Order: sequence, then C-alpha cells, then structure tokens
Amino acid sequence: MAGQTVELTQENFDRITQGAGVCVVDFWAEWCGPCRNFAPTFEATAKEFPAITFGKLDTEAQEAISGRMEIRSIPTLVAFKDGVEVRRASGAMSASAFTTWVSKLGTVDLAVEAQRAKNRKLTEEGTPPLGVSPHAEWDEGDQEWCFGDKDEDGEKHGPWKYWRADGTLCNECIFVHGKPQGPFKRFHESGEVSQDGAFEKGNLHGPRTWYASDQFTTERMHENGVCEKVRRTVMVYSHGRVTQVLHYNGEGERVVPSTGVPYPSRPASLPEKAEYREDLDQWSLVSLNAAGERHGLAQFWDRDGDLVWEGEFQEGSRHGRYHSSAEGEYADPRVEFDEGEMADGFACGTWKLLDADRKVVATRDLGVAQDHETLDASEVFSNLPRSAEAWREFAEQARADRRYREALLAMARASAVSLDVAPLKAWLEALTLPRSESSAREHADGVMNGASDERAALADALVRGAEPATLLRGLAVLHDQADWPRAGLDFILAAMLLAPERPAYLFTRSLILANLGLGEQMRKDAEAIAPYEPDSEKFLSAYARVLFPRFDFWAGREPASCTFTEVPDAPSKELDAVQVVVRKYATRLQLLRAEILSRFKPGADVPWLPPDVSSLLPDGPVELEETETEDSDGDAVPIDETLSTKGMGLPALSRAVRGEWSALVWLLWACGEQAVRMPDAVSPPADFGQAAGQATQRLWQCRNRRTRGRLDPDLPTFDFEGVALQELHPNLAGIAEEQYAEMQAMFFWLTEADHVSPWQANLRG
Repeated sequence: MAGQTVELTQENFDRITQGAGVCVVDFWAEWCGPCRNFAPTFEATAKEFPAITFGKLDTEAQEAISGRMEIRSIPTLVAFKDGVEVRRASGAMSASAFTTWVSKLGTVDLAVEAQRAKNRKLTEEGTPPLGVSPHAEWDEGDQEWCFGDKDEDGEKHGPWKYWRADGTLCNECIFVHGKPQGPFKRFHESGEVSQDGAFEKGNLHGPRTWYASDQFTTERMHENGVCEKVRRTVMVYSHGRVTQVLHYNGEGERVVPSTGVPYPSRPASLPEKAEYREDLDQWSLVSLNAAGERHGLAQFWDRDGDLVWEGEFQEGSRHGRYHSSAEGEYADPRVEFDEGEMADGFACGTWKLLDADRKVVATRDLGVAQDHETLDASEVFSNLPRSAEAWREFAEQARADRRYREALLAMARASAVSLDVAPLKAWLEALTLPRSESSAREHADGVMNGASDERAALADALVRGAEPATLLRGLAVLHDQADWPRAGLDFILAAMLLAPERPAYLFTRSLILANLGLGEQMRKDAEAIAPYEPDSEKFLSAYARVLFPRFDFWAGREPASCTFTEVPDAPSKELDAVQVVVRKYATRLQLLRAEILSRFKPGADVPWLPPDVSSLLPDGPVELEETETEDSDGDAVPIDETLSTKGMGLPALSRAVRGEWSALVWLLWACGEQAVRMPDAVSPPADFGQAAGQATQRLWQCRNRRTRGRLDPDLPTFDFEGVALQELHPNLAGIAEEQYAEMQAMFFWLTEADHVSPWQANLRG
C-alpha cells in the first residue's frame, strides 16, 4: 500500500524488489539500537514518497536473504530500480539526508549504471576502464586511477588527472616537483564540479569551494551537521590554515549551516571579522596559531553584541587574563562580572567579582595552578588508608603552600574518615568562588559531562565554585574505575556528608564497596536505596549475590536438561587425564584464593573466599603450561593454562573464581563425585549428556542477553543467582556468560578425544 512499509520475507523479497519502479529496503534487526532509532525516519519518508516501495527486512529472521545480499552491517539501505540494485548505504541517516538520498533515485539512468558496473569490473581486473587514460595506474591507497607527467626524480610534475573505479573523472590538478601548485578541480560522477580551489607550495591557499549536486554523488559536502539546504560552502585558507568558513543556499544567500536559515546580521559594535557560532548562538573572534590552535585574545559576544567572555590563550590553552559576564552566577546578586588569571587552562591567583560599574564586590585567592601531571602525582589520591588527623595535616600544609586543590581534597578525605563535615564546609567557603546554588550545580554538571575522567579538571572546578558533592562523587567514580577504591570510598563518603539527601550516592558507594570486597556492606546499601530506587536495589542485590556467592558444591543441585537431540553419553577422557586437569583447576583456584587474601589484613574474615582446595594438591601446585595444538583443519590453536592476577581488582578475581570453581565441581560431578575430592573413577551420572548440552545452551542464552538484550525463544531459559535471565542486567549476564564459558570448555575437553586442554582457545565460543 502506498505510503506504508512492507515486511519482506523469503517468500516475497524477489517479487517486490525485482518489480518495476523504485524499491528501498531497510536491512535491520531488533537488537540494533541505530536500527530502532532510524525506523521512524524510514516510516515517515515512506509517506513522503508514495510512488516508491519501502520494505523492511529483519536480518535475524531472514538470514538467507541478508547473506545473499552480503549485508555486513546494519542498518543497511539498498535501493533497486526496475529490479537492479543501484544504490547502497550503511548506517542510519538523518531525516533530511535520507529524504535527499531517496529523492535522487528517480534520476538514476540504468544504462549509465550498467556501464559503471562494467567499468568497476574492469578495474577489479586491473584494466583501465572506458574514459580513463590507457596509461593510467591504479592507486591502491586512494582507490583511484591516476595519470600525469613526472620529473627526473620520479616526482609528479605538471597536470594530473584522477578517475574513480567506475571510470568517472574525480580530480584535476597541477604538481610542481611533487607538490600541488595552482588551481584544482574535483568532480561529481555526473561531471559537475564538486570542488575548486588552489594550492601554493603544497598548501591550500585562498577560497576552496564545495558545490552540491542534485545527482547521486560520492563527493562529500553535507557532513558534520551541514544540512541539505546548503548548496555551496567556501572554506578560506591561509597557507594551509582555515581562517573562515561560509555557507550559501541555492539563491546565493549566506546561511547557517545546520538549518539553512539566513545568517544573522552582525551587530555594528562588533569587529568585521567576528563570526557567528551557531552551536553557541554567539559571535566570536578568535586568533589561531599555525597549528590551528587558539593563540592570543579570544572574544565571544551574545547575539546582541554584549560581551560574554574574553580570555588570552597560548598554543591552545587558556593562559593569562580572563574576563566574563557573570550576572546571576554568584551568591551576591550585585556581581555581574568576574575576572582573574589562568595558567595552562587552570584558574590561579586572585580573582575579582565585579558589579555593573566594574567595582570590586569580593575577591578570592585561588592559589597556584595545579595541572594534570602535578595532581596525578599527588598523595591526596593515595589508595592507602590514613587517619583523619593525617589527612588534616596534609591539608594544612597544602593550604600553607597555596595548593588549594589538594588542600580541599585532603580535607574531604579527613571528613570522610572522621564523619565530621564542618571543617570541609568552612574550607570550601574560604577557598572557592562563592557561586549561587544553581550556577554551582550547572558548572559541576558541565565538567562532569565534559571532563569527568580528569582529576585536574574536577579539582579546578572545585576551587572555581562548582557544586562540591557532585565533583567529589565524580572523583569517587574515577578512582573506583582506576581500581583505587579506598580513595573512591573517601570521596563518596565526603560527598554524602555534603549532600545526604541524594540516594543515588548510595548506589555509587555500593559499587565501590563491591570493589573493596565488602559484600555485606554492599547489601546494606542496596537495602537502604530500595525505598527511593527499587530498580537500583534489584541490580545491587543481584550484583552482590553474583560477586560474593557461597562456593559450595554447585554441580548437580538441580536436574540438568537441554533441548539437543544428540548429547555425549559419557566422558572420553581416562581417569589419569581427568586427575591432571583437576590438579590444574585446583592450582589456579589456590592462586586466586591467595591473591584475594593478600588484599585484606591478615586474619580478616572474607565470607566469599573460595574454599581451600589444597587437599587436591598433596604434592603442591602443579605446573601450568602455555603451548598450542592443532584443530581439525590443521590450524594452530593456543593453549594457555597460566593465570596472571596482575591488575585484577577484587570483582575481577571473584569473576575468575566463579568460572574456575564451576568448571572444577562439574568436572568432579561428571566423575560421580558429590564433594570436592580427587576422583578415583570416572562414573558419570545418568544426566551427564544433558549437563554438557546445558552448559552450551546456557552460554548461548547469556551471550544473547548480554549482546542482544533478549533470549532465543527456541532455547530454555533459567534463573541465575535468583534472577530470571531475561531480567538480569546485561553486565551481570556477562558474568554468567564467563561462568558457562568455562563449563562449556571443560565439557568440550572432557567429551572430545581430540581436545588437549580445557584452556585451549577454541572451546569457549
């Protein structure tokens, strides 16, 4: 029906796409986020072009067709005209770009397309196609044919031409001893000029102009937010450096690039070179160095010409005087401007808050500038615990040295240890710019969105008056992710003392407690957050159960089952081979156990510590080898039985233990054991084959949940740590996936005579 999309299947695909007229097909899948986002655009465009057939093909449900069409990524759009594929595009398009793409399909000349297809075939064969100089050579890097003269040194010299693989001319330029010099032109496939400009001694110089085309083209123009209404773009160069960019519509009027609306009139008070920044809705005048970095004075004005801010730059970094409009940004309503000094992008020295008459209302000393390298090396971020008194002493010394960023952060850690926030509040009032509450939150949110992984940026925002609890939470997350959870815990505790009304901070603390291996405390935070964020409580509770389980004999607790019609009857390995592998599992588990214990104080109670399996190693740990074997095709398959715990945090260690423990106890179960002891026979239970198949099917389902967000309806599902797999968070499904991957590898080794080790690389899918 006109204006509606058609669901394509194996039965109707050829009939619909091979018919007369134009047909556009969207190859998609339910699990693909970009596909789902593009779907409304596809549906809306179908209504705009009722004469064109629009079809959607689910690549998951119609694998045979997507394979035949060689769909490598989704979404992919394929256009047919009178049964012939004429266009293909990968990736979701904007509504305007897709409308333009579709509108050009009617101009496609099938005879021209056929000739271009023949030309591409000749190019594949290494033969210059029709329209290309017979003496041209193929440039593999640029994917173009090229021809021209060379000088005595073999450098390009004189006029050169370039052609696409389909035989269309794409470029004409002039070289002088290897460097482009003078005018050049590029061309659309239609023959229209797509670009022109000039080089001087190898660098672009003067205006370089892009021209749009109403015909299909592979030449770039409408990119990076430039809308289809822009028909001409002029980029002005000065010896390779861009100095100005101008956009014009079809009538020759200068326009704003993203919308195509007329370019605003420049206020008379502004310099003639000031340019409108659409993304900011501001006018700007910026000086650049040869590398295109800000250097010298930069100025920004609002649409009416009032100064927003101005500052000095050195080689791309703010350095020197800074002045900005600040109406409504500070607690004192009289403040309308602030000004101070910057050093390498960081505030420093005395800052002044000024009223409308530029009279000083207040001042703050922001201390010495502390850059990334300086702060990264500071002991204030140490992951070792210290007493509150030790942190206060550090803070006092830093304050005396005017290292106010370190001083505030050290006082935050002192407050976290002592649970006394009063000193921190007093220091924040004395050492930071006194912003209004809304401005403080806005600045904190801004730095969290733009530089949340930079300690120096967060610390700089702190002294400049950004909301401290938000910044301290950001530092907590940053240090936890860097596997410095002790520091992270101090920062989140300080944030919670400053903003006790924010339940979301409980979630952050709970994740940090997980990284510290403190499962019971993590569960308490999960309970505390339940009244405010029940979904977060469900995740945290499940995460705690997954990370900190009871390592009893898991195997055989419930009857095993799978839907495979053929499963192995029994192990193929002899008892001595099984015993060797049991000792290797035990060796690996003992390594993990020792590493976990090393993270706690001697004698600490670690409820989730894996059991001591040294009874399986009467002669001590066995050697773990790194070698290789061959698969059925004769290809080398690595085998790595070794285990390195370097760089592993406690959650990673726990995940590793889950996999090793699960594989070990199921291996013992497969021999007929019901407890952790060295088997003296291989006596598999009756449901052995079902267990082997179950490991693989559960691995597949976990992988489906993690990567696609949904399960295969043809495979059985199950609960993992008390949560239905479909409801399990994808991150937690990834932990389950690792566990079942180890189980599958063990069963594959146990049941296949050709497999050498459970740790060979091709047994985990």
